[in-house]
Amino acid sequence: MKAVKRFINNLALRNKLLVFFLLASVIPLLAISLYFYQVFQNQLVSQTHDRMRTMNSQLSSNIDNKLKNYEQISSLLYMDSELRDWLTREYRRGIDFVHAYDYINSLLFGIQLTNTDIDSITIYPFNESIPSDGMFIQRVDEGMREAKWYKELEQSYGNAVYSVVMENGGKQPVITLARLLNNNDMQRPYGVLAIHVKESALYSLFGEEAQASDIYLVNQEGAILSTRDKSMILQPFRQVLEEGGWSGGGSGTFEQPVKGMESLVVYDTLPIGWKTVSIIPLSDVLSEANKASSRILLIAAISILLSVGLIAMTARYFSNRFQTLTRFVRKVGDEQFQFELKQDSKDEIGLLAESFNTMKRQLDKLINEVYKKEIMRKETELALLQSQINPHFLYNTLAVISSLAVQNQDRQVSKIVRHLSNFYKTSLSKGKPVILIQKEIEITRHYVEIQSVRFDNLFRVHWQLDEELFRHQTVKLILQPFVENAIQHAVWSDDDPLNIVIRLYRLGDAIRFEVVDDGAGMSPERAADIMRRDKEAGYGIGNVHERIQLAYGPEYGVTLFSRPGIGTQVVITCPLQ
Repeated sequence: MKAVKRFINNLALRNKLLVFFLLASVIPLLAISLYFYQVFQNQLVSQTHDRMRTMNSQLSSNIDNKLKNYEQISSLLYMDSELRDWLTREYRRGIDFVHAYDYINSLLFGIQLTNTDIDSITIYPFNESIPSDGMFIQRVDEGMREAKWYKELEQSYGNAVYSVVMENGGKQPVITLARLLNNNDMQRPYGVLAIHVKESALYSLFGEEAQASDIYLVNQEGAILSTRDKSMILQPFRQVLEEGGWSGGGSGTFEQPVKGMESLVVYDTLPIGWKTVSIIPLSDVLSEANKASSRILLIAAISILLSVGLIAMTARYFSNRFQTLTRFVRKVGDEQFQFELKQDSKDEIGLLAESFNTMKRQLDKLINEVYKKEIMRKETELALLQSQINPHFLYNTLAVISSLAVQNQDRQVSKIVRHLSNFYKTSLSKGKPVILIQKEIEITRHYVEIQSVRFDNLFRVHWQLDEELFRHQTVKLILQPFVENAIQHAVWSDDDPLNIVIRLYRLGDAIRFEVVDDGAGMSPERAADIMRRDKEAGYGIGNVHERIQLAYGPEYGVTLFSRPGIGTQVVITCPLQ
């Protein structure tokens, strides 16, 4: 793997793009797509055959159960002895058959009420003494005797005979179950029972499959009994499908043209000889395959796009390498040399990166030399500052000593001279640039004590110190210049002395000094002047900021906040060391 990666990395840019494009060739994708389409098509046709066989078998079973239910109802009426008595009795007066009507109407109405699939039930009695009620009891007319189903009924020996009636009083088509009512005692029939079942009751068993395929219920003579197109009821099924495999018994499947379209045909035979036939055009079946083909083509298109994306990734690969070089150059421009640009390749970009690394090392060497010289210059300035620490302060202190000597105040002279001596002794610290924070606080305390004598307690200093931080180190002479600045720029008043708060605390991984006074404050321009390295304006304050950043980095240093008439706050931030 590493060898392949090394080979690719060493290729020229043009060759890399060519290799990736060939790997993402379109021809293999199209071949794979065609293969999967053919496999899916064959599987789909086979699955459709199986599904239609299962559906057709279930449909035949459901229809057979329905018909058996109607036959059971006819058997109940056939075996009803009381019904037989009412239908075979001789009636001489109209009042005599009122009770017969009550019983018959109640019986048949109750059956219809509990079997909503039944459109109507009619009894045709052979007893001439029973008049028709226009509803449940009808007379056998000559047209009925000539009907085919009636002639079949005479030869049925009491078994059920089915027929279809297209018009039933203006209602929907019905399928009629007819049966002779026999008087076993007299060995002759006494009437005809006709149960008219709604065609829709059988069609409802077709279910949702009737929406996806054409389903037909066909009787023994090949006439259509039920289908979606009601106009085809009683039409010969051979108008739909030529006689062939379906006209035999049992069940089966085959493919045959139907209405000019190659179709799948599945049929099943009911025990009474009826057939359920399901037909679905192959084009409908293959529409799923076509959808799958579309999906496959979509996948192929996506794959092609991925190929293009692969090429784009290749371009991005090289772009990222160039961007890395760009970031490297920018860092060098920002004088950041603490890294090495790693390149495992030996192509043009790798050679360029190596050249930049060489250039960076040379620049780093040159800048370090300049940096060291700058540090030496700063140390020289600091030494000079220490040797000439604020001559104004020294002159003023000597003036106080002289004044006290004239007034012969020996104790105060002794105190101020002691503080002055300790101030210089601690601040010089044998030339070391870093001292303990405890020593930095002592330098400031000595300075405050001296100035309190000079200004006769016209200011007050409030110390808020975290003594746990005394053991840490800091650049020296960073606190006293700001206390000096607060005193030098104060507006003195006997009634309202200046308050100076000196704080020392820890904030995360940093140590903070704060000098806050309630003096006259200053304008932003004046604050900016003080922060600049201007001896006349800042008395070394700008030097403090530069020394801290030189020692600890740009994230540390001095921040000054001031508002005229309110006061000034100075925040000095150093790392915890």
